[in-house]
Amino acid sequence: MSTVTVASRFNGPPGMGNGGYSAGLLAAHVDARTVSVRLRKPVPLDRELQVRDGQLLDGDVVIASAEPAALDLEVPAAPTLDEALKASAKVPWRDRHPFPTCFGCGPGREDGIAALLGPLDGRDEWAGVWRPTDLLPNDGAGVLPEIVWAALDCPSAQPVAPDGGPAFVLGTFVAQVERPVELGVDHVLLAWELGKDGRKAYSASAIIGPHGVCGRARAVWVSIG
Repeated sequence: MSTVTVASRFNGPPGMGNGGYSAGLLAAHVDARTVSVRLRKPVPLDRELQVRDGQLLDGDVVIASAEPAALDLEVPAAPTLDEALKASAKVPWRDRHPFPTCFGCGPGREDGIAALLGPLDGRDEWAGVWRPTDLLPNDGAGVLPEIVWAALDCPSAQPVAPDGGPAFVLGTFVAQVERPVELGVDHVLLAWELGKDGRKAYSASAIIGPHGVCGRARAVWVSIG
């Protein structure tokens, strides 16, 4: 049996693990290029959790489950870096963030990803720019896969709650990492809404580097507001 621990640094909402980061840690234990992770309970911080048969366990409690998946998701044409920067300058979440200390998108987190997007002019997608630094877990050239999962997670929440609320938490996340996300290189973060059904919202996201799509994902969000 393997174990993982989500350190307190990698929080999402206060007191629990960032959904994308936690899902990425579990996905590493699934032998597949594309993995679907369903988050069933809040992920505890600073606690050793067991991984068995695709499940993340806190004792007998199933925190999350993962399995191989397919992801048929076409990524829209990437905006230019200037267009993405212009969009992110309009981000409503900067001042009305539901979880301002989130590792993935908290505006005050100098040691986080700070994935803050805004609406693109004349398009349905939201965009921002991310230049990963060596403050993030990395292998010397690029960030680790669980950081890519985190960077795909938070952007996809923003189009479904454009004014920062009501708050949503990640339910199911299907992600595919396709090429390295290099340190010190500008990447476009792109996200777009796919629809809503009651308390659930559906969205997608992508990270696009100078050589093409680095990762793509589809998310199911659940409103807690």
